[in-house]
Amino acid sequence: MAAEIAPLDLSRFFETHPLLETARLRLRELRIEDKEGVYAYASDPEVTRYMIFPTHTSIEDSIAYLETCPKNFAARERIPFAIELKDPREFIGACDFHHISPQHHSIELGYTLTRKYWGFGYMTEAVREMIRFAFEEMGMHRVAATCDLENVRSARVLERSGMQHEGTFHDYELRHGRFVTVKCYATLKTGD
Repeated sequence: MAAEIAPLDLSRFFETHPLLETARLRLRELRIEDKEGVYAYASDPEVTRYMIFPTHTSIEDSIAYLETCPKNFAARERIPFAIELKDPREFIGACDFHHISPQHHSIELGYTLTRKYWGFGYMTEAVREMIRFAFEEMGMHRVAATCDLENVRSARVLERSGMQHEGTFHDYELRHGRFVTVKCYATLKTGD
């Protein structure tokens, strides 16, 4: 008979916000000082086209979003990160862990990148580090993500990060006044 698998104890990841690093990036806590950087991507209709959040029309929208981040972190609902270049030190986007399930050893990730930084491999680098952290540090068994069916760039990021397309969910989200179909990707920890 197989041994019972206990839920994960993730409390230490909510005591102090994690800091992740790659060769070129730092994934750090989002702060209110990041408002201009958030507004740079969140006000760009080309960036928000595939996002569930509405396009920001003022810096106040970005501030309101940033004010939710510590609350979601304190409630253990999300771990939001700023994506920052190491050299030069510059905010280029955001990512997060959400749908955190200690019971099922699973987690989802999401991300957004300022358009002028598209095409340099930054998001793939960040997602690979998030997957590594979820498996090696948090003890997760499954890491998943979704992207709009039409968002070819995002699908490529997930595939380059080692995730497999598991299925397509038709009319899964109501976004910007229309139902959208999403692709679900995931990867499993090997050796469990």
